[in-house]
Amino acid sequence: MKKTAKILGGFGIAAALGVLTIPLGASAVTNDPTPYVESPDSADVTVQLVVVGETPSVTIEKPSDNENVVGLNIPVSTVYSNASRLVYQLIYVAPDGTRTTYDLPEVPVATTGTASGTHTMTIDASLYGGKYGDYILTSRADGAGSTTDSVAFKLISFDFVVKGTEENTGNPIVTVLESPGVYKTLFQVFDEAGNAIFDEPIELVLNEGATTDVTLPLAKYGVPTGNYKIVATPYDASGTIIDANRSRTIYYEVPEAPDVPNTGSIFGGLNLSKSDLVSTGLALLFVCAFFGIMIIVKRNKKNSSKRR
Repeated sequence: MKKTAKILGGFGIAAALGVLTIPLGASAVTNDPTPYVESPDSADVTVQLVVVGETPSVTIEKPSDNENVVGLNIPVSTVYSNASRLVYQLIYVAPDGTRTTYDLPEVPVATTGTASGTHTMTIDASLYGGKYGDYILTSRADGAGSTTDSVAFKLISFDFVVKGTEENTGNPIVTVLESPGVYKTLFQVFDEAGNAIFDEPIELVLNEGATTDVTLPLAKYGVPTGNYKIVATPYDASGTIIDANRSRTIYYEVPEAPDVPNTGSIFGGLNLSKSDLVSTGLALLFVCAFFGIMIIVKRNKKNSSKRR
């Protein structure tokens, strides 16, 4: 009597029950070029297969690593799978390296069993120390074998960007981003040697919740073309510095002088442009023509009186 493999209700049922019967000596690889030949001495062997379920996982998409978050409200976006609840921790890292850990309320993401999706929320850092500086956010999909993800970021009181330059002067135009809690900022510009350009910093009082522009008058100080660093310091209403300086490096280019032809005469010393010279020439031509006509008229009258 031939001995054959016993399949318990088909492969699908066997996998579900975790039991699969495989004939001893049979090839388990379907593309084995060696043909299978039953052995009269083979015996039935039962192999127990352990079916491993999906483990919970989580990935923090926002904030991202090394991101600067302006203000004390932290937008969070987390992608999770096969999870029933999410566990968060916010860790403040002091300048000396000391860490303070805050356990955030757990977030249920499935009423029964597990679920997959995206969870978003905003963390109010004022409820957890309320300090600007370095932070670490961790998230874990609670469950056996779950993964934990973490990101490091920085909370800053404000930030600014250089939006452009003035057309005629080349002066940089700076836009201060929304900066809750900042009353004013002082701007100073430094050359590559570290020398301050302005006699006094440029003060900008901020309207809370609004974007504000300020023009930095480099042309007024006659600086040459080159690299410069803009440094801004934030203050609260009492005049206390509330956060570290923010800086941007720019390339300032001295605008070209107006196109003035060198006439080699008095007009060259007047530093007149082409349009000025054209206007002046037309005016002089008109005056000369007017006086020429007056002289001709006068001579005609004089000759007429002599004939009489």
